[in-house]
Amino acid sequence: MKLNIIISDFTYMKENYCIAGWSPAEQRMRRLMIEGGHWSEEEAKKVEGHSCIQIETIPIPPNEGRDYPHKTEDTWITNDIKVLYHFNSPAELAYELEDSLSRNIKSIFNGHLKENTFVLPKIKCQSLGGIKVPAQNLEFYKDNENKLRIRILDNDGQKYDLRVTCRYLRDVLDKMNGLKKLNDELKRVSFAHVRVGLAKPYYKQENHCFLMCNGVFLF
Repeated sequence: MKLNIIISDFTYMKENYCIAGWSPAEQRMRRLMIEGGHWSEEEAKKVEGHSCIQIETIPIPPNEGRDYPHKTEDTWITNDIKVLYHFNSPAELAYELEDSLSRNIKSIFNGHLKENTFVLPKIKCQSLGGIKVPAQNLEFYKDNENKLRIRILDNDGQKYDLRVTCRYLRDVLDKMNGLKKLNDELKRVSFAHVRVGLAKPYYKQENHCFLMCNGVFLF
C-alpha cells in the first residue's frame, strides 16, 4: 500500500535514526521502518528537511516486529521512498500537522504515562504524538552530562522535563550559543508544536519506555 507521510519526528538512535510521520489519509501516526529496521545515515539523507514523502508499506512477517506500545505505529516499508515536496518553514509544517495534535501529553498515552516519565512495556497505547502550547511554556537547557533537555509546561498545568532526541535540535543546539538563541526565540513567537514519543524499552530500568521530546516547531 502506498501512503503519503508528512515527516514529523526525526530522532537519533545512536548510529541510526528513527523517522516517523503523520498519514493524512488515515489520520494516524506511522513509524517508518525500512524492511523492519531503522534508517542509516545514507537512507536518512534521502528525506532530510521538513518534507512529505511517499512510501510503500509491506506486511510485518509473523512472529517478527515489536510489541506494544511501539507496535501501534511501527510500519515496515520498502526502500522505494519518494520525496513529494518540502515545507518552506516550521510554521507551514506545524499547520499541516495540526490534526495530529492531542489536548495534552497525558491524553496521548490514554492515561498510561507513569510518574509523567514512562509507559510500561506491552501497554497497548500510542507511542507518538504532539501538542500545541504557548512558546513561553518551553525552556531548553543542558543537564550535568551536557545532554540537551527541555522543560515543558503542558496545557493541563503538568510540568515535564524531557531528553531531546530530535536530530535537528541536537545538531543546532549542541553549542550553547545556539541554545541561548533558541530560548530567546521562544520569547518572540506565539506557539510551539511539540512532538513527543516513547523510547524503546530500557533494560536497565525494568524495560520502561521513557518519554522523549522528538521535535519542536515554532510559529
